[in-house]
Amino acid sequence: TLAKRMGIAESAVRDNLQGSCGEAGTAHPLIMLAHALEQSAADDVIAVVGFGQGVDVLLFRATDAVVAGAPALGVGGHLAAGRVENNYNRYLGINNLLTMEHGLRAEADKQTALTTLYRNKEMLLALVGGKCSRCGTVQYPKTNVCVSPNCQATDTQEPHPFADTRAELRSFTADRLTYSPSPPAYYGMVQFAEGGRAMLDFTDVDADAELSVGDPMRMMFRVKDYDSKRGFRRYFWKATPVNAHTGD
Repeated sequence: TLAKRMGIAESAVRDNLQGSCGEAGTAHPLIMLAHALEQSAADDVIAVVGFGQGVDVLLFRATDAVVAGAPALGVGGHLAAGRVENNYNRYLGINNLLTMEHGLRAEADKQTALTTLYRNKEMLLALVGGKCSRCGTVQYPKTNVCVSPNCQATDTQEPHPFADTRAELRSFTADRLTYSPSPPAYYGMVQFAEGGRAMLDFTDVDADAELSVGDPMRMMFRVKDYDSKRGFRRYFWKATPVNAHTGD
């Protein structure tokens, strides 16, 4: 309605993603901006308008870099790979509308160490490991000593990102005893393409999934668990089969 009164063509008003993404709160205008940039060409003008308790307006003009900088998956890719949940009881459970029995393992108080999270924010939130400047060995997490037995140099680790690095499945387990909102809880070892290994939880894996050693995996930033006593969601990276999001 506002765009119409200002003379902005209806075709220029983007879908607000409420039907496919839901409400992302403070981040929602930025998600819409990222989604718009994925489908923009050079010289396109984009107005980002956020309103609620006041109004903020940002005006952008796309450059040639908008094509070269397009992400491999992006907002559109994540939305296209969305999974339909047909289990109404699970919907009630994950939204705290139904009392769920989480089992004895879920009763432990996993306190949220916010100071530790802040000190290790690059490692935990950006999945940044290390690369030895002497021998080139990459590892996660980054340490003071190179993990290569032929090197073991100290203080040679430079930051090395793993978030966009493809990986291969090396081992996996389906745990049906621990609580998971989507049982069973899959986890295992993944080997990164550039080197380095990590033991990670898996996500977007169906209960009857047929995983095999050597399957290609990608990293996804997801909710790790929820500190119910302090109302804090912990996030970390999980591994998912490549075909769960790309169709290949």
